[in-house]
Amino acid sequence: MNVEELQLPPSGLAQDLFTFADTVSAEPQAPAAAPTRMETWVTFALAGESYALPVSSVLEILRVAGITRVPHAPRVVRGVTNMRGKVLPVVDLRVRLGFEAAELGSQSRILVASSRGRLLGLLVDAVQQVERIDRNAVQPPPPDVMTAQSDYIIGVSQLGERLVILLEVDLVLVVHESRAEGEQP
Repeated sequence: MNVEELQLPPSGLAQDLFTFADTVSAEPQAPAAAPTRMETWVTFALAGESYALPVSSVLEILRVAGITRVPHAPRVVRGVTNMRGKVLPVVDLRVRLGFEAAELGSQSRILVASSRGRLLGLLVDAVQQVERIDRNAVQPPPPDVMTAQSDYIIGVSQLGERLVILLEVDLVLVVHESRAEGEQP
């Protein structure tokens, strides 16, 4: 604001003086930014890519001590493991997401997840870290890459230099008939 734009109040009017002072000192108001909606997610690696599940769905992370195969189990079920005396079914997330099963390695982990009142193990290549993600900054998945079988993808988040695909735990555990019978996605 320059001096020519200022209008001086008539002398003797105190209220106008305060109004004038407010006009001079007022700064333009920037539009309010959307408040952040920070959520905590567990990030993990599968086939060289980064994925994440809400930390509220992941109860614990286990080292892979051994998985026993179960005959005639759906293809996505890697087997069962012992979790402190309880038998825990283990879903191979690589297979569930359409990748080939991999050999277990020193970084392989089982995410113990709660879904629909059940505990299930989710086998991943490696756990990366726990991240705080602004849910308002999550981009929806591009419609060109989505199918009826990929409805478990919530969106994509940029974390530093990498993209992380956010998954809905209840939907990622729904196995479609064709996949249960061993067909490729």
